[in-house]
Parts: sequence; structure tokens; C-alpha cells
Amino acid sequence: MEDKIITIATYPYSRAQLLKGRLEAEGIECFLSNINMVQPGISTGVKIRINENDAGRAYKIIEEIKGEYGTAKQKTVDRLKEVRRILVPVDFSEASLNACNYALGLAHKLKAEVKLLYAYYNPVISSEPYLETDPYQFNFEGTVGNLEKEAKQQMKSLKLQLEEFVKKEKFTNVKVSYVLDRGEPELVILDYCEKYNPGVIVMGTKGAGEVAFDIIGSVAKKIIEKATVPVFAIPHKSVYIGINYINKILYATDFDDSDYKAIRKLMNLVRPFNIKIYCTHIASDAENTFDNAKMESLEQYFSKEYGDVNMVCDLIENEDVLEGLENYIDEKDIDIIAITTHKRGVFDRIFNPSLTKKMLFHTNIPLLVFHS
Repeated sequence: MEDKIITIATYPYSRAQLLKGRLEAEGIECFLSNINMVQPGISTGVKIRINENDAGRAYKIIEEIKGEYGTAKQKTVDRLKEVRRILVPVDFSEASLNACNYALGLAHKLKAEVKLLYAYYNPVISSEPYLETDPYQFNFEGTVGNLEKEAKQQMKSLKLQLEEFVKKEKFTNVKVSYVLDRGEPELVILDYCEKYNPGVIVMGTKGAGEVAFDIIGSVAKKIIEKATVPVFAIPHKSVYIGINYINKILYATDFDDSDYKAIRKLMNLVRPFNIKIYCTHIASDAENTFDNAKMESLEQYFSKEYGDVNMVCDLIENEDVLEGLENYIDEKDIDIIAITTHKRGVFDRIFNPSLTKKMLFHTNIPLLVFHS
């Protein structure tokens, strides 16, 4: 069932951003509408919109903010900063560096900070690198202390390299920091994600082969399945050429209730971009009454909530969902594929080995995955 969305308040842009950050920090999903996309800072009638079920808590928070000043107000500002965080697990490979470049471009657009995370290998336990085909980065005959020292040196070198990239691209106010931890990458990433509370995780991916189920290496796939925040997975062939070249996003829907939640998160991430969104469903019969009714409902939702965004809703007829997506991606020259992880959905069909062994899939298009 479609969520009922209401406008909880209307403020100038800066205050709307402040309230949005506070609400999200309290676990209330929200998004902004009526923003001047050319100069958002001058927007005066920005609407803060939420699920009607959260209205009671949201009104209480608004009243609290009205009474805040001094130290209390600064805490609210700090909460806003918390949701402008990008976590980037790295392993010093080329694919990992490429993902860092994407993360920095995204941080520039979102006015976010970037936190690099490296889980260095512990020889006492079994582990695996993020990118299965790349060799381990260290000589593991040394002690854990030596491993940590070498990891820190490599991380410092990577940080300097990325700071030079920020200067070259003229990204303003993009802060890069890092953290090291020992243990299995999957556990380290998920544990730190809980502490850091990022708005999105950006990961480079590279598998053992070229078929679709190998695009997402085992570590990245586990993070996508278990993380509660969006994951931006960057295939190693998707070489970064500039954040402004990302113009077209395909949102693949199965008409699940989680669509509305995912769409709100998607819009929060892509608002600063000049984006065209293609909402697409692959069906065996494009004339199916149920599918057409569902797509019409989504189209009306888009029009009502995001009338200022360029959107296209399409039903594509194809017996094979992967083939249908592949043809559509080629036809529309898609830059990013956005999907949700709900069971038996598009995500499962793309990464189910029994299906994807049969064909090659796009290994050069980033995936933005939302947890249902």
C-alpha cells in the first residue's frame, strides 16, 4: 500500500535542511520538495514531507527545535552533519581507488564528508580481500603489529592521493579521514557502519569472472544484503570520468511496498544532480491490467511528490528480466541502476547464479542498492 505523505512544515532552505537532519537522526524518513534546483540556497518555501504515521513524533521534534538555542542548537547542527557521511571500504586496489573517486564526487554534490575504512588481515583467522581476484596487499608473515603499521602507511598515502584529487577537481569543503580495524572485512564494515551512521556506503567491486553473479564480490554482496543504509557498488570497469556525467538513473521496480521508501531515499541522494529517472518494470505481458495499474500509481506518486524532477515510467515486455533490463539500459544509455533488496525481487533475479550464468550483464554500470 502506498504511504500517505504529508507536509510537516515549510521553511527556508537552510532551516529545512536542519530539520531534515534532525528528523532523520531520530529515525524519521523525510524529504524536501519545492527546492530551487539551480540555487537551492535561495529557496524560501521548501516543504519538509514525511510519512503521516510519523507526524506525532515529528511535530514534537519541531517544537523542541523551536526552543533550542546555544549548545542545544549546536547539537542539532551536529546531527545534520551525521547524515552527510559517506563510508568507503578500501583495499588499495585500482577498483577501490576508482570507488573513492566516485565517493569524493558524491561528497562534493551532497556537501558530505568521506570516511575511508580498511580491515587489515588477521593471520589468526580466515578472511578474504574485498575484491576476490586481487592479490593480498601485504606479506602476512609479519606480526599483526607490523600489518597495522604497514596498513596505516598505505592509508596515509591513499588519503594524500585523494586530497590531491580533491584539489584537482576543485571540490570545495570535502573532508577525507580514515579508520583502520583488524578482522574480517564484512564484520568490520557492518560494525563500523552502526557506529558511524553513514548516509551511503560506496564500494568498489570486482569478481572472479565476467558473468553477473560475479560482479558483486562476496564481501560487497554481503554488505548489500545486511547493511541498512544504501550501498553504491562501483564495478571495476565503471571508470570515474566526472560526477557531472551521471545524468540517467534506472529504478527497477517489482511494485513492492518498499518502492516508496526506496524512492524517497533515492531522491534525497540525487536531488543535487541534474538527473533523469527511468522507473521501469519488466513484465511478460505489458498489457497486464495489474502491472499497468501499479505503474500508473507510481507515476502519479512521482508527479505529486517530485513534479520538478524529470521522470519516465515504462513497462517493458520481456520474458527474461535480465535481457529486458539490458536492452533498456543500452537504449536509454543508463548511468546508474537503482534497485531494492526485497526477497524474490529484481535484485535476487539479477544476482541469482542459476539465472545469471546464462548471460553477460553490464559490468560497467554502478548499482545503487536500497535495503527494503
